[in-house]
Amino acid sequence: MQKQSENRRRQGVAIPMIVLLALGILFFGVYVAAAQFSSTALNARVALIFLGAYLAFGLLACLFFLLKEHKQRGEEILFESLNTKMHNMFKYAVGLPYAIVDEQGRVRTLNSALQKILGADDPFYRGTVSDFSGGVSLQEIIRAGIGGEDARTELGKLTMETIAAKEDDAKTPTETLPPSSIDGTIVRLPDNGRYVARAYAIMLHDRIGYLVTFTDASELLDLREKMERDMPAVAYIDVDNLEELTQYTHANYRDASRKVDDVLIGWAADMNGFLREYERDRYIMFFSQEKLRLCEEDKFSTLLDRIREIRLGEYGIPVTVSIGISLDDCNMAERAAQANSALDMALQRGGDQVAVRRRDGIRYYGGQTRPSQRRSRVQSRVVASYLLTKISVADNLLIMGHKNPDFDSIGACVGIAQLGLLAGIPTKIIMDLDNASFRIATERLAASHAYSDIFISGHRGLDLIRSGTLLIIVDANNFRIIESPEVANSVRQVSGKIAIIDHHRQAGEYDFEPVVNYIDPSASSATELVAEMLEQSETGNESENNKLVSDEVASVMLSGIMLDTNGFTRNTGSRTLDAARYLYGKGANAEYVHSFFNQDYADYVCERSFSGCSLMQTNTVGLTWSHGTGRGADDRVAAAKEADRLLNVKGVCASFALVVIDNVVHVSGRSDGSVNVQLILEKLGGGGRFDSAGTALSDVSLETAVEDLRGAIRAYFAEIEDTHHGA
Repeated sequence: MQKQSENRRRQGVAIPMIVLLALGILFFGVYVAAAQFSSTALNARVALIFLGAYLAFGLLACLFFLLKEHKQRGEEILFESLNTKMHNMFKYAVGLPYAIVDEQGRVRTLNSALQKILGADDPFYRGTVSDFSGGVSLQEIIRAGIGGEDARTELGKLTMETIAAKEDDAKTPTETLPPSSIDGTIVRLPDNGRYVARAYAIMLHDRIGYLVTFTDASELLDLREKMERDMPAVAYIDVDNLEELTQYTHANYRDASRKVDDVLIGWAADMNGFLREYERDRYIMFFSQEKLRLCEEDKFSTLLDRIREIRLGEYGIPVTVSIGISLDDCNMAERAAQANSALDMALQRGGDQVAVRRRDGIRYYGGQTRPSQRRSRVQSRVVASYLLTKISVADNLLIMGHKNPDFDSIGACVGIAQLGLLAGIPTKIIMDLDNASFRIATERLAASHAYSDIFISGHRGLDLIRSGTLLIIVDANNFRIIESPEVANSVRQVSGKIAIIDHHRQAGEYDFEPVVNYIDPSASSATELVAEMLEQSETGNESENNKLVSDEVASVMLSGIMLDTNGFTRNTGSRTLDAARYLYGKGANAEYVHSFFNQDYADYVCERSFSGCSLMQTNTVGLTWSHGTGRGADDRVAAAKEADRLLNVKGVCASFALVVIDNVVHVSGRSDGSVNVQLILEKLGGGGRFDSAGTALSDVSLETAVEDLRGAIRAYFAEIEDTHHGA
């Protein structure tokens, strides 16, 4: 300010001098011109007149500029006086704390409000901003400004999303206000209050400095946190297997239901929640986010273990529950719908677990017990009837399973094709026509008239997609492993009609709404589900029922059940045997099916290549591995067989076989039902079922893959141990 005033005074002196010089030149020029063109010589009197006129005009000009300078100087004095008074008032009277700092963050002065917070005796503070703002430096406050740059203009206008993104780069983590709230960086001052810190560029003696203000946001943040703590979470609770257990055990349903009620009512009381049963064995509950956080820290083990302690029958079969919870940032109606969707995810993953949906996705807790068969014939009949209706109105039907199809995938595809043929709809099965399992299973079937041209490649399937095309995917719900993802994506875009029938746990949510999403991890195989649907589709007309499933179709479907149950020795329940009985009644030939599993010499060589083997977890988990024989999918099948074989070792509860195929390590996991191999392989990006799962690891060596698998196994058992300790 002083420098600007000095410059103006210099300009005030220079301008009159220039004016006087210009007037002098003007009058002198006029005098010379008059003398030149005058007929008589000018005397001294005329010269004095010119000089007097020059002096008069010069005096008037000087007087004008002096008066103007005097007025301007008076205004400057008044402005400086007012500015000083306003500065003192802002510094001592206004309650907004602020500090003036240099570019390095060193404090030059504080105002009285900030002095009071810091307990400083005078406004001259020796230190930097980070010394009293919880380690948050001036640069971090500036980074919350325009574009995150060290701008020389107004700061503090960056959105909170950008601030949050830049926090990872900061040396000291800082709090931020929620999106759409006040912009700035949250710091803690010595009074334990939380303040919004902003920086504004100012001039300090020809240098850039910053005015750093601190706006008290403690009440706002406390209120926001209280609202978030008290935000109601919506939970849907479903008792998984109570009704089914009481049908097959000597237990009273009412007594068992009362025990479940007691546990849930006690849990709701501990959660300060509101619980109501809205349907038999189904409940809805509301409780706070704070209580939900405590449950997540406990991994819901307390509740799930209390429910499992309710055991029925002479064998003490445990009761389990599945829970879907939503705490997404939406209205209550949408939150309830999302909680119900989360419950479906928990059930489709096998039950006995909790699915919690937040704005960043779904987290799963539990799932440590083997899913029991909980579906009913009513459910199969409803799904079969609805699916048959959708098939009947479709222009054509496409069916596919997963890549490298096994007998279960092939059998399920053939079974669904029977529904399409029954409805009289053009039906095609998309399949790898060169696959060895496909050639073995369909050798006789392909010779029949109905199936002579029903099997096509994925490339041909793309040409058959229309606006009314229905695609049914069986034995898979992960679109990365289906036979033709290109066909699935094209159907989604053209018709949007996709149905899914599977017995593997659902890997994640779909980005579309399936026509049918029939996933039951308690089923032994996808073929079992399809066989049950075919049985429920039969009518009273015996001749039509005989046409529904032929001998060859029944045999192919039976091979799928036999494969996934290891010859009815694993994961076999009453409904599995009922499905097999139905297929035997339709003419399935067990001797013919048994020939599907005969091993040729090349397969024998593949299996013998698994030379590495070890046990861990007190000899309860077995691992075997091979560098492969270069036979591609055959090596993968050999790995599955080796995992099954290793599971027969006495004391082994879970087994894993690893094989290298085209620089990708494929892992097959098997379990006797006491270890969830799916949760183990999910840690490596895989999935599957409780007792049968797999994954593929790219860009790693076999040795690294073995160590990664060991780490996943240890982590799984450590989580179980922590859960039990927590309970």
